[in-house]
Parts: sequence; structure tokens; C-alpha cells
Amino acid sequence: MLPRIAITPGEPAGVGPELLIQIAQQEWPAELVAYADPALLTERASALGLPISLSPFDAASPRPHQPGHISIAPVALAAPAQLGVLNTANADYVLTCLRAATDACLHGECQAMMTGPVQKSVINDAGIAFSGHTEFLAERCQV
Repeated sequence: MLPRIAITPGEPAGVGPELLIQIAQQEWPAELVAYADPALLTERASALGLPISLSPFDAASPRPHQPGHISIAPVALAAPAQLGVLNTANADYVLTCLRAATDACLHGECQAMMTGPVQKSVINDAGIAFSGHTEFLAERCQV
């Protein structure tokens, strides 16, 4: 079975989307599945001058990774993201991406998860109690 890696971009105003695009340029012995806003990834790939093609994620049909391509499980941003400008409107987007990727792993659709960096303070400023990935994942996985 071809393994799948769920990837979340983290804070949309940070470096996570760019890291995801750069990761997708490499060879991988697994299908990469981005839980992210497709427009955000397309915009950041264009800004980096890197090719990216996005295909809808199909849990029933694993696809070998090809550099410059990524499967996408779309999660819509609440507000446009500007590099370097934090926006509390997108705090729930960050957590929704994490929830969806975690659930994909818990349900056996993905076998691993890689997360982009988050900005804890903007999540907290949005009124959401969040102390970090570790605690979030532990609670989500009930461990």
C-alpha cells in the first residue's frame, strides 16, 4: 500500500505554505495530501516561481507523488492571507486544517502527518484556547 502523508500549512501568513510548496517539489515515496486552501497554495507557488498542480484528494485511490504536484483536501481560508500579516479571522482555519488531517490519520486515510508552524498568539487572540500542536493532537486523539 502506498503511504500517505497529511500536511497542514500552519499559519497562512507565515512560512508554512511556502514550505509545503517546496516539499512538494521533492521526490517522496508517499502520496502527499495538503489540508489547505488551494488558492493560498497556488498564490504562494506563483510568488516563489515554483510549479504546483493540485488534484482533489481521493481516499480510495492512492497516487504516487510526482514533484510539483500535491493532492488537496480543500479547507477554505476565512479571510485573504497576506504574508507577514497575522489575521485572527484565520485562526479557526489553522485548527480546521489540523482537525481534518488528524481525522484522516485516525481513520486510516493517511499514515503520517506533517504540520507547518502555527502562531499560537493569533489563535489565542481569536478567543480560542490553544497551547500548541502537542496538546491539540493529544486531545484530538484522546491520549
